[in-house]
Amino acid sequence: MTKVSKRPFSDNKMGQFVEEFWRAVTLLETKDEVRAFFRDILTHTERKMLAKRLQIAKLLYKGVEYEKIKKEVGVSDATIGTVSRWLYEVGDGYRIAVSRLLASSGKKKKLPKLWRRDPAAQLLVGATALGVKTLHRKYKKRRKRKSAEK
Repeated sequence: MTKVSKRPFSDNKMGQFVEEFWRAVTLLETKDEVRAFFRDILTHTERKMLAKRLQIAKLLYKGVEYEKIKKEVGVSDATIGTVSRWLYEVGDGYRIAVSRLLASSGKKKKLPKLWRRDPAAQLLVGATALGVKTLHRKYKKRRKRKSAEK
């Protein structure tokens, strides 16, 4: 597991470091330069983890169901749910990367309607009315029911 040092460090200084990191990434010009940079800066496990997240986002974007993603990528429901939340609620970065990735491979597709494709999203649609704890209980019950059906 990745850890951050416990030594005290100012948020301002960390912000400068992060900005410089992003600037370094944007200054890379070719695929080989990007590959070399990330090969040097990330561990093998971190690269695999990021690659899996991108594949999950791509499959969710295409409308693939959780069970198929679990089998194909080898991840848990929790990981798929986390990526799904970022893809559909927060993750402009995921959407941009996946849409460009699919466009570059000639397989352009619009983002599917969230509530039809993603069971977690179906629960999130009523989040304001029911509250988070209720939704979590409903999701757990649904997962138990689905696993019992198999």
